[in-house]
Amino acid sequence: MPTGPDPATPPSRREHALLDHAPLFPGSDLAAALGFPPAGDPRWTAVADGGAESVEIKILLAPGADTAALLAGPRPARVRHRRLYLLDTDDLALARTGVHLRLRDRGRDRWDITVRLRGAGSAGEVTPVPGARVELDILPGTLFHSTQIVERVPAELAVACRDGRVAPHELLTAAQAALLAVGTGGIDGPLRAHGPLRVERASVPRPRCHLAHARHERVRFAGGRVLEEFSARCAPGEAGVVAGAAALLLAAHRLAPAARQRTKTAEWTDELLSRRRTAG
Repeated sequence: MPTGPDPATPPSRREHALLDHAPLFPGSDLAAALGFPPAGDPRWTAVADGGAESVEIKILLAPGADTAALLAGPRPARVRHRRLYLLDTDDLALARTGVHLRLRDRGRDRWDITVRLRGAGSAGEVTPVPGARVELDILPGTLFHSTQIVERVPAELAVACRDGRVAPHELLTAAQAALLAVGTGGIDGPLRAHGPLRVERASVPRPRCHLAHARHERVRFAGGRVLEEFSARCAPGEAGVVAGAAALLLAAHRLAPAARQRTKTAEWTDELLSRRRTAG
């Protein structure tokens, strides 16, 4: 999915041009300006027919103090706090190859663990794995497929794993262990918890955006950097329409896209590797 704007134009200028001219364009044109395929493009048909169970449209935003309030509208949104931990080798060998073993603290002694294999391209390139869910993440200019299994974990066991007293493999179901084995290949070595990554998540009201499953996340890295993301989950056949609606919403509230569009996990991995190099 190549990007729509002229790559020779600096990102900051593209953002302001998009916002300044937003009232003149329909949602499909705004989506194309962000880097999504235009409405009616055959790539949306390929997404619809590619075999994924769901799609998530994701747009990283330029951080702003009032982003959450703008998206929530007159009624303050309920903010859910999460802490995420990557279970990986010291040098993040799993994450660097698209294998993510993630422990999540959802608060009130609720924990879960996710095994996810992520790669570039459509869901049609994925080998089916029993018990796994296949999803597409569509960012401006980029498409990823994810195969994942999420399971709840008792709080005591999760905390023990986070603190290094229990090996991560002891938390996995048989299906998760099988999926992890598919992705790890020759990667070996002890795994430990990296993090936490602190996430503040709030749903965007449907009357506000005309989308059923939209949310805003503010992510805080250990070094203090803040990342913000707007996302909307939908059926594969609705992806093109949802991308247009998301672009309209952001333009209406003058919320600029970030200069570089990547997944949160990719940004987090780079942050952790940077800290490791600095410490070493």
